[in-house]
Amino acid sequence: MMPPYDVALTALGARLDERGVRHSVSVAAMAAHLADTYGLDSEAARLAGLLHDWCKSMTGAELLERAGVLRIPVTDADRAVPYLLHAPVAAAMLKRTFPGIDAAVLDAIGAHTYGSATLTDLDMVVYIADTLEPARTHAGAGELRELVGVISLEELFTRTYADSLRHLIESRRRIHPETVATWNQIVGGEAR
Repeated sequence: MMPPYDVALTALGARLDERGVRHSVSVAAMAAHLADTYGLDSEAARLAGLLHDWCKSMTGAELLERAGVLRIPVTDADRAVPYLLHAPVAAAMLKRTFPGIDAAVLDAIGAHTYGSATLTDLDMVVYIADTLEPARTHAGAGELRELVGVISLEELFTRTYADSLRHLIESRRRIHPETVATWNQIVGGEAR
């Protein structure tokens, strides 16, 4: 059984600071809006959006340690930028915290930092919601928000993902191998 939103929110509030909770609530609202717009399960999207940063307050050392305990594969990119592990570690921890949580919700949470080789609509919704929630003001965010409902979910995801990649490249940041694989599958038409 999926945890009720208010129960999940209370649990999240015990883990994140006020700013983190505000961001998560905003992502939840954006995910529900995207789901409604594209004909998806808005409650699953809302819950995934709310819980996506469950492990965001953990330090890099804690994330690496927890990934080891949970047997989550760790790449050189993860070791260099352990913050990226907050998504897969969160999915694994939430499965234990809320045993009845839907696997699709966990998958969307687990994929929100670097993508996935097999993207579902819910995965795309959570990624887009995290990137475009109203407090995000990076270049391109406003234009992408205006495209919600105008273009397909897949095209909105592709443009949002490209925008994120452009930012990583321009700021000379390390790119996770799963991010590269996800992009290659998107442009190769193989992401589904």
